[in-house]
Amino acid sequence: MSRQKRWALWLIVALTLIFTGGTAVAQSEEALTLSLSRDFGTGLASGIQGTFSYRVSGPDDLVSVSFYMDDQLIGEDSEAPFRLQFKTDNYAVGIHTLYATGVTQDGRELTSNTISPNFLSRSEANRSMITIVVPILLVSFGGVIVSMWIANRSAKASGGSLGNVNGPFGGTICPKCGKPFARHIWGLNLVAGKYDRCPHCGKWSLVRAMHPDVLKAAVEALQEAEAAQNQSQPGDEDDPTRWRKRLDDSRFDG
Repeated sequence: MSRQKRWALWLIVALTLIFTGGTAVAQSEEALTLSLSRDFGTGLASGIQGTFSYRVSGPDDLVSVSFYMDDQLIGEDSEAPFRLQFKTDNYAVGIHTLYATGVTQDGRELTSNTISPNFLSRSEANRSMITIVVPILLVSFGGVIVSMWIANRSAKASGGSLGNVNGPFGGTICPKCGKPFARHIWGLNLVAGKYDRCPHCGKWSLVRAMHPDVLKAAVEALQEAEAAQNQSQPGDEDDPTRWRKRLDDSRFDG
């Protein structure tokens, strides 16, 4: 190995030791890691209320773990997975410091990281939940209303045209007017189908998604029917009798 390559290798090792504190491997082998899991209750940022559990992971030779809250021993576990369940209602409201210590087979003592959650009362947890859930619901319902308004305006602007009848939620055929349409995001999902509003007749029905081939055939059938109806009802420019009557009537004007 050349001298330049040796210097490059030593530089990489030195930088690694500097940025990892020189104990990266030892820390990964000796660390005792504490985490908090929610079993049942409310967990909003650092505020918690309900039933939670200490969860500790560490070296393979870890034989026992002691769990602490505010420097007070509240439980021990000598079998993996090392955990301890507790209820926040059994302790004072406010911020508490949680940590754990462990002992290995060869007698080494390890201390975990600390977690400082804020224990909430039930009323505080309910209020916090409302302040988060209500805005989300308002935004969701507002989005649905805006989507319905846009869809209705689009249907009116297009004169009730069929458009794309196979949307992201599937297409269907209205049982009331017989016209196909794409099912909407705001439709209520039920076991038997989707309770949705037809953009053509404006009526609500329970509809299921249909195969694209069925929708295509329905669109073509309606287009042929509309074309035949237009041919059977010629416009003013194709009706000589109507034009003649208008000409005769115009002679008496003025």
